[in-house]
Amino acid sequence: MINSYIRKDLQNLKPYHSPAVPYEIKLDANESPFSLPVKVKHQLIEWIEKEENLNRYPDTDSNDLRRAIGKLWNVEEDNVICGVGSDQLIDCMMKVFLEPNDQILLPSPSFTMYSLSARMNHGIPIEVPLEENYHYSTSKILEAYAKYKPKIIVLCTPNNPTGNQLSIGGIEEIVSKVTCPVLIDEAYGEFMDDSMIDFIHKYPHIFVIRTFSKAFGLAGLRVGYGIGSKEMIDAISITKPPYNLNTLSEKIVLMALEQIPLYEERIKALQKEKDWLASQLIDIGYKVYPSKANFLLIEIKNKSISKIFQQKNILVRDFSNHPGLLSCFRVTIGTREENQKIFQVLKENVLS
Repeated sequence: MINSYIRKDLQNLKPYHSPAVPYEIKLDANESPFSLPVKVKHQLIEWIEKEENLNRYPDTDSNDLRRAIGKLWNVEEDNVICGVGSDQLIDCMMKVFLEPNDQILLPSPSFTMYSLSARMNHGIPIEVPLEENYHYSTSKILEAYAKYKPKIIVLCTPNNPTGNQLSIGGIEEIVSKVTCPVLIDEAYGEFMDDSMIDFIHKYPHIFVIRTFSKAFGLAGLRVGYGIGSKEMIDAISITKPPYNLNTLSEKIVLMALEQIPLYEERIKALQKEKDWLASQLIDIGYKVYPSKANFLLIEIKNKSISKIFQQKNILVRDFSNHPGLLSCFRVTIGTREENQKIFQVLKENVLS
């Protein structure tokens, strides 16, 4: 009975689901292997003991956090918006710009939430296939823009799950020739050297999103942010729910932002581990795609590899049945001990 009341365009849509299975090593969700810095833990305990005010609603606009992020990026707080993960900001952007049957250009393969959010907001996702080795084709994107006249273009860089980066020059080639809003997802931006945040005033139609879930290791808090022109932020704020970010999450992120040098050290450590694991796998014959993120996409003929990992209580992300990613799986970069175990399993199955 209830199903007959569901929107017709959503009746066949499968909700996002992440299965909960037991594990010893978890390298399937691009999380950080590092816990909260000790200084942050001490600050948090002190705040709870002396200043805790969780009986009050949070600041609906997250002003303290917006100011801190603005200072980090040398922009005004009016150029910043905060969300429950960057996912919420993707949804807010789609809500405010999409009308029924509007089209949105997406890279493919890429983050599944773009297509899911587009459909939930009455949009029609149009996929622009990545080229060989998952490189972006700016010409194909511009051709699709001319053909479909989309309401939104999405660019994910570094792209998830492939790890490749679209250069600043490539992004500028696109955004300088289109007039529609452009979502630039830099969820893994801390692992690359540049950002389109520096260009928000030159291109007021871009919206750059980042998250504290990856490089900052705060996935459990669900905090993301977006930076854009004041006009863009004002528009997206229309669909942002009130009191969306809870007080505890905001406080911890503010404390973490005081530890930038430590996080930079952690990022360098993960980069070093990524290079080590990639080189080890390449040496024994695996195809490993170049990655600017905290994960590697690896090609393997053995489609049961994820089951082999599960038997050893190791979680990786299997894409072997995903169109455009056949015979691939993705592994998050962990500690040296975790990475060595990944290597050992793959070494034992190299001829499979």
